[in-house]
Amino acid sequence: MRRVYSVIRKMGITSKYKGYHFLAEAVLITIKYQDRPLRITKDVYPYLAKKYKSTPSNVEHDIRTVIDVSYYNHREVLEEIAGCSLSSKPSNTEVLDMLAYYLEEAEIQ
Repeated sequence: MRRVYSVIRKMGITSKYKGYHFLAEAVLITIKYQDRPLRITKDVYPYLAKKYKSTPSNVEHDIRTVIDVSYYNHREVLEEIAGCSLSSKPSNTEVLDMLAYYLEEAEIQ
């Protein structure tokens, strides 16, 4: 979990945002279940909402907010994680996928 938080902080996202913890947990879930299709709106958001006593729509919104912060303020880090330049802001699902892949690749090397 420490590595996930470290990468998220490099993206300019701190714990002052609600989405900080949601994003970190969503990345761990994505890594854990990478061998099967993961439905973020049906599987991840409801799980996190229940765990943190929130709603799925709030979880989605809070994750989107931290992605906005990263994209508009620390785009170069987000592009490093993506492995390419980004012509538009990535979706929540795309960022989860990028972070999961990035963290898994770093662990392999």
